[in-house]
Amino acid sequence: MNKTIAADASPEKRLFISLLTRDITLVAALLDLIDNSINASLEPYSSQLRSADDYLSVFGSEDIKPQVKIWLNIGPDKVEIKDSAGGITAKTAAESVFKFGRGTEDGHERDRLSVYGIGLKRAIFKLGNKIVMRSEHVEGGFDLKLDVAKWASDTAQPWTFNISPRPPANPKDCGTSIIVSELYPDIERRLGDGVFEGQLSDSISRTYAYYMAKFVDIFVNTEAVAGVSIEVGDNHTSENFKFEKVTCAITAGIGVPLAGAYRDKSSGWFVFCNGRAVISADKTALTGWGGSGLPIFQPKHRPFLGTVFFVSEDPEELPWTTTKSGINEDSALWQTAKRHMTTAGRVVVSFLDGRYSDEGTEIASKDLQNVSGETRVSVLSAAVSQARSFKAPIRPAPTTIRVQYDAQVDEVKKIAKYLRRPSMSGSDVGRHTFQHFLRNEAGEE
Repeated sequence: MNKTIAADASPEKRLFISLLTRDITLVAALLDLIDNSINASLEPYSSQLRSADDYLSVFGSEDIKPQVKIWLNIGPDKVEIKDSAGGITAKTAAESVFKFGRGTEDGHERDRLSVYGIGLKRAIFKLGNKIVMRSEHVEGGFDLKLDVAKWASDTAQPWTFNISPRPPANPKDCGTSIIVSELYPDIERRLGDGVFEGQLSDSISRTYAYYMAKFVDIFVNTEAVAGVSIEVGDNHTSENFKFEKVTCAITAGIGVPLAGAYRDKSSGWFVFCNGRAVISADKTALTGWGGSGLPIFQPKHRPFLGTVFFVSEDPEELPWTTTKSGINEDSALWQTAKRHMTTAGRVVVSFLDGRYSDEGTEIASKDLQNVSGETRVSVLSAAVSQARSFKAPIRPAPTTIRVQYDAQVDEVKKIAKYLRRPSMSGSDVGRHTFQHFLRNEAGEE
């Protein structure tokens, strides 16, 4: 009988780090760090954020004001993020925070934006070689100093990070800070390209618009970031459905123009998972454009605004990818949502298509707001409202009709010569003869 040999299947840290960080952008990595801070700020409200209706109730409450500040400082040689969200205990850090992945025993009852348990580690590994992390907590926090290259070369099992407990902190001093230095060359170049900070601020303003309005204030290099306000007219379609552990609210209507015009960045589909924007202004096949339900997106569709709002107590049930910057297209939940999106969006798109005739636009952009409705509502309020349907205006019966016929050229010229206007065009001759018949034969005055 052959003896069984145990083949080594232990993971290599360097390969693991490479696979973990290769497919996430720098912006997405920094958003992952912000996610952790926002997730901590939501802990006091976790029992109140179970469904889309709960989110509306919390966001609409005037009693809740931003209590947590998040500072993201980007320099030429280091990246720092710190918050005032209450900190992490040494016990929590030792048992779960630094795990690669989340075990079934770890639970998710207090998580809303922490999905797979890899975001924090992936983000800091993406940035640089030296990580210093400090957390102050009323029950006692911790310190972490990590040399990534040295850690990666250590083959000891199991994988661990060495942390040092800190004494209990004063409540006003609680929070977490992370400093990453010895940045990798690609990261240094990206941070110094002159446009990155603006792109990051724009992503933050779109991704966390709801949270900045209610729970947190976010600063990038000391500059406060303002959340983007997305509004839709009160004439819109709204429908809800539940899929296993997820509630989904869908809205489609006419958006509000920016500076008097409809822009690409405020049109298309916007997808939110637990209040975090995952997809913004999408106009591709991902959200049904150019498929069997909706046409290929064209400039005439820019007034269209659609939103999809997924909510679940277990963030793993949501259809986002591990980077939280995309959608798992194979998800049964997403495929179900797309069918609802097509139904909700088709009436609005058909109306926008119908604005155009052979002679041009029949409904001017300024008149679209009359169609949209007299009031504006946030897309969150619209998404979780009672089911309703977009009502396209009844088009009035046409008052004109095109009259066309063929005539001999010499006969048309003969009439023009008779009228002493030999340069008259064929259409002018036709109009003149029509008016002549109308007055003299039909008795029209």
